[in-house]
Amino acid sequence: MQKIEKEKYIFQKKCLLILIYLYYLNGVPYKNIVLRSFGFHFDPKCNFKVVVYSSHDHLHKYVVHIYDSMFRVNLEEIDIMGNVNFFKVRDLSNLDPYIPLSSLNVYFDEDNFYAVGYIEGKRIDYKLRKHGTSLFKDELLYRLNLDKNKNNEDSFILYLLKLYAYRSDIDLVMGAGINIEYGAKDWKNLIIALNERFYEGSEERMEEIKHYVGNELFVSSKILKSNGFDTYKELNKELYLFKDNINFSDPSSTLYGLTDFIARHDKTNVITYNYDTNLEYILKKRGILYNTVYDDNALLNKDAKVNIFHVHGLLPFDKYNETKFTDSLIFNESEYYYLYNNPYSRNIAKQLHDFIFNTSIFIGISLTDPNMKRLLELATNHLKFNFIFMKKEEGYNEKTFRDVTNYFFSYDLITIWIDDYKEINKWLEKLD
Repeated sequence: MQKIEKEKYIFQKKCLLILIYLYYLNGVPYKNIVLRSFGFHFDPKCNFKVVVYSSHDHLHKYVVHIYDSMFRVNLEEIDIMGNVNFFKVRDLSNLDPYIPLSSLNVYFDEDNFYAVGYIEGKRIDYKLRKHGTSLFKDELLYRLNLDKNKNNEDSFILYLLKLYAYRSDIDLVMGAGINIEYGAKDWKNLIIALNERFYEGSEERMEEIKHYVGNELFVSSKILKSNGFDTYKELNKELYLFKDNINFSDPSSTLYGLTDFIARHDKTNVITYNYDTNLEYILKKRGILYNTVYDDNALLNKDAKVNIFHVHGLLPFDKYNETKFTDSLIFNESEYYYLYNNPYSRNIAKQLHDFIFNTSIFIGISLTDPNMKRLLELATNHLKFNFIFMKKEEGYNEKTFRDVTNYFFSYDLITIWIDDYKEINKWLEKLD
């Protein structure tokens, strides 16, 4: 996406966010909102449409227009009941706004917005102004979440999550962080541990080789083979032979809580970047039927509660000598390049489809992988957001969390900040 197109796209997504926020603020139940890209009647200037089911079983239809400026726009002509008109303005503080008689107008300078007009038969006059400074241009999402509808105990972020989870299929997207509670390593520390074994504790040798091949260990399978390093055997040790902090039957763990969610929601999808079978192990112990996909030879049982897609391959315990598993692994640099430069592969197609059309909830993922960011850049959808749980690190500046929130928003991700991993299950329980 070109720079100008990207900026325009992000502005439109912010307008969508503001509109949903106004529904939230005015007590419209999330279950009553349907976002549509077409319908009602043809309007070439319409960006998207919204249907709201009122408390009296009436349909209220909104036609949303997003204008790059107010130049040459006949404000009286578009002042029609059901129209929602967004205007990009340079500076809200110096604006002399047109006050509509029938429609809803929102004037937005990317830092502040002023909404005036009618929504669900109610006249609103609402201003959101920014205070302080940020590394990023605005802190819209962060500030919207500070307000609560007086008739609603939910935060705006939870309202937003419920809206999308109610209307679309849900994907649980899992990374290595999901296993930290059990005592396993996240991706970064996994690489560090394998580095130590590969270089046999010699930091000097480690630095010398990195000088030529880069900071990552697994940049060349030739280096591994020439040194007799059994990658998959060592990986098996790290994935399964660690000292337990808690056991897999502990219902307070995040992964166990996700199996609770799966049990309550038919046809949940899981996209996992993990090679382990920990999720399958818990599901099997609990008698929950699942499908596992790690190569092109899977046959999906339609009666399964959940489909689990190991998009970087699967390595079950002590199967490190079985090529049907080791061949599936995306592990070293060349394998990553091959996968992410092959847009027609099953792995990539699955991720792109679900990131675009499903409500994807990212758990245990740091989002530092440039390949993941590239997929999210491609997975644009003007009408939806995905969600990511991020743990607040102790001692970090609160402003850091605000800036990261806005950075992730550029990837269509709504950040849900938590202080402890156990909070994830509490959030998911509220989606029932």
